[in-house]
Amino acid sequence: MKDSRLVLLLLGILVVFVLGVVLQTLQSVLLPFLIAVLLSIIFEPVVLFLKKRRVPMALSLLAVLLVLLLIVFLLGLPLFSSTGAFVEALPRYEAKLDRLATDAASWLTATAERMGVALNEIDSSDLFQFSMLTSAVSAGVGSFVTFVGNVFLVVLFMLFMLAGSGELSAKIRHAFPPDSADRIARVLKNSSAQVRQYLVTKTLVSAGTGFLTFLALWILGVDFPMVWGFLAFLLNFIPNVGSLVAVVLPCILSLLQFDTLLQPILVLILLGVVQTVMGNILEPRMMAFSLNLSPLLVLVSLIFWGWLWGLWGMVLAVPLTATIKIILENIEPLRPISVLMSGRVEAPQPPPEAPPPEPEIHEAKPLET
Repeated sequence: MKDSRLVLLLLGILVVFVLGVVLQTLQSVLLPFLIAVLLSIIFEPVVLFLKKRRVPMALSLLAVLLVLLLIVFLLGLPLFSSTGAFVEALPRYEAKLDRLATDAASWLTATAERMGVALNEIDSSDLFQFSMLTSAVSAGVGSFVTFVGNVFLVVLFMLFMLAGSGELSAKIRHAFPPDSADRIARVLKNSSAQVRQYLVTKTLVSAGTGFLTFLALWILGVDFPMVWGFLAFLLNFIPNVGSLVAVVLPCILSLLQFDTLLQPILVLILLGVVQTVMGNILEPRMMAFSLNLSPLLVLVSLIFWGWLWGLWGMVLAVPLTATIKIILENIEPLRPISVLMSGRVEAPQPPPEAPPPEPEIHEAKPLET
């Protein structure tokens, strides 16, 4: 028995390793495919609505395609130009950053001398190399351009998936007995509805967060507000860490851009309010059910998908994990795995106590004479 458990454990580790290698090797195909799956889940109600109105499938797909391409064009073109200008403008902040680093090094050396600790002279260039930031941002822009180049592949996958909308239930009823078909169709319907509600709600909240971030930074006069708004939209899919990064990075840029601390403080306050209201107040009210993912599972999924696919893997990590949890939750034999993926387990409510039995009332019999 112990040998068989050890073999199963080693086989599980081997399967996970092989799966990771396959996912990393097929990134150029699987990443657009997964994005297309999520988009098809979002747009499927639109196609089904048009199908019920007897609109031809070709026209329905054309309408979805035009809407998607319009969104990509209206956002992608100005965003790409703003990102390119942002990369070109990064060296302008180098002088002020070097001055801040020099002041920090001088303050650190003076503090150490007052405490009686001897430090060698600190070179400000050792604290931070601006070329590292430029190369990192340039690499991010390159990834964005690569993603835009794969839009055609994403749209192609999505159109083929949407073309078969509404036909899966009929196929299931022909492939399985009536009882099994009804159960499978019910599971698929519930899972699809919950996944769609999560994706739509998360996308709308992220879009609202990105727009409010853009609006706040544009009012305060911070450079490249569209870049920070789009970054806030993407990072909103990464819980906790993404919101923190979406606030800190514009605050650092405002420190380098302005000579006073008023604008950076206002940036910190306004973006913090936006993240708090959208993430902690609006999103729970829009979501009809609690996702309740384990924080450890979220962290592991972020590390795993980020290691595999970089920034886009981190963006898709939580939606993919949430989709898997929702599917497992609707399948009765796999529901224990969904419970293990939860962050907290609500204690089962004790059954209501039965009321005490009422005393029996016996009618008095007349005395016999």
